[in-house]
Amino acid sequence: MRFSFFFGTFLGWATWTVAVPLEHTKRQSCANGPTARNCWGDFSIDDDVTYTWPDTGVTRSYSFDVGLATLAPDGVEKVMMVVNGQYPGPTIEANWGDSVQVEVCNNLSQNGTSIHFHGVRHLNTNHADGAVSQTECPIAPGDCHTYRFKATQHGSSWYHSHYSLQYGDGLLGAIVIHGPTTANWDIDLGPLLITDHYHESVFDLADEPLTSLIGIPPVAVNGLMNGKNAYLTGTGSRAEFTFTPGKKHLLRLVNTGSEMIFRFAVDQHHMTVVAMDFIPIQPFETDTLLIAIGQRYDVIIEADQSPDVAYWARGVPMTSCFAINLMSTDIRAIVRYESDTPVTGDPTSTSWLMLDTCADEDLSNLVPHITHSVGPSALTQNFNAVLLPSQGDNYAVRWRVGGSEPYRPPKNNPVVKQVIDTAAVNLTADFNPIDLTSLAPSSWVYLIVESLAPLPHPLHLHGHDTYVLARGTGPYVELLTSLDLESPPRRDTFNLPQSGYVVLAFQTDNPGSWLLHCHIQWHIHQGFALTLVEGSPSSIQGVYGSGEDAEMRRVCQNWGSSGLETTD
Repeated sequence: MRFSFFFGTFLGWATWTVAVPLEHTKRQSCANGPTARNCWGDFSIDDDVTYTWPDTGVTRSYSFDVGLATLAPDGVEKVMMVVNGQYPGPTIEANWGDSVQVEVCNNLSQNGTSIHFHGVRHLNTNHADGAVSQTECPIAPGDCHTYRFKATQHGSSWYHSHYSLQYGDGLLGAIVIHGPTTANWDIDLGPLLITDHYHESVFDLADEPLTSLIGIPPVAVNGLMNGKNAYLTGTGSRAEFTFTPGKKHLLRLVNTGSEMIFRFAVDQHHMTVVAMDFIPIQPFETDTLLIAIGQRYDVIIEADQSPDVAYWARGVPMTSCFAINLMSTDIRAIVRYESDTPVTGDPTSTSWLMLDTCADEDLSNLVPHITHSVGPSALTQNFNAVLLPSQGDNYAVRWRVGGSEPYRPPKNNPVVKQVIDTAAVNLTADFNPIDLTSLAPSSWVYLIVESLAPLPHPLHLHGHDTYVLARGTGPYVELLTSLDLESPPRRDTFNLPQSGYVVLAFQTDNPGSWLLHCHIQWHIHQGFALTLVEGSPSSIQGVYGSGEDAEMRRVCQNWGSSGLETTD
């Protein structure tokens, strides 16, 4: 059945495929459009992306050249690491059920690199995850590597380097997987990437005495929306969006920051939230929305205000999260209404009340459109995130999450290579490993992560949508904590509260090596991560096969010949 969608150039042939345990029931084809956004050809919003997706037979191919460029996102020049000379990098765009192929060539002279496709499940494509030390060695200068995966989910996300601190200097871009939504809209305005911004290289900032001496994060000098903002000197320009009067607009919000948790809003306009990360949710209305690093929300905004004025779209850093931004009241984009005589100049609109809170969105609002129940745990692990003093290296502080060492693995011997070579998990302590290989396929694992520090930690688990069973402040006490096992929220990036805990669950249904880490760049740089090795060694080897295994070894050989450092 041939189908086309609102994005005119994205056409595909819709067939269907089934992944156990649920089946897709073929139905009468339904065209996606402004009054039927729940439709998607032979599929719909009622098809569960965990188990079911189209197979379009279409491959979307991209070529990424990673290199340096002198850019001025806010009018102040900075040498940045970027894709194809631009910041943000080009958007990866596909339809639900397409295959995606991204060739990455490293034109940096003194750095390796990699690309991680944030939130993509990578079911049976662990080799495409892009996590250095886990699934691959860094791509050496002058070398190229191609990532291939299936778009089994739909919604909005981003890609970024997973080599050291590189994405903080610009090595990132948006991902849009077109698919059905849980409410109707007229116009897709595309991604809105929100980030903190630094005029110095993040590599230099990480080594500054104040940062390394007592663990205080660097002060961000600005924030950007889609790679733009003004600065104190009056330089730079704002990103702009155009609303069509009376129409409903889909906006894809992504926090691509290094440190900041933002609250987003458009003055005088309400939002209807229809997706979190890659999970469609039951729509709820709000005026402002808190977005932690790595999180995404798809929102619908109706153009129902006066077209004779312009409006601010605001990204306000939450200073209660102990993060400082010098432009915290002026990280903005401009919304103008389509008109024969469009309004020029800066808006004068008034902000919604913006509560400065570090608390994530209320779990009661984040209800998946299709809910799952969670089975009994086959394994429960409890991890405490602890801030440590210097261990005799260049870092004065380190984070340790469970285990005996902070996460600081070598780059030249990734986990999957070791598992395939030895048919066992014999990782050194600096991988902070959790061995799940003895568990039966699709076993439930519960993870309890706690921290006494008054800092939030936006946690990201690769390779899974994770069920958030409970969250709270203070220490975790099992007898006093009620777990939601019937219809918990699930997403791939979730907030560990300040001085609190979060209880997570996932199924061992995706063989490979997966990271769980804090997405505050300085924290993972200082060791806040652990390794989850999932599936039997033979099933991991089966995922890599001969071709992907050979490619992994080729990339590692070239990295070894580069003479660059093997630890960070």
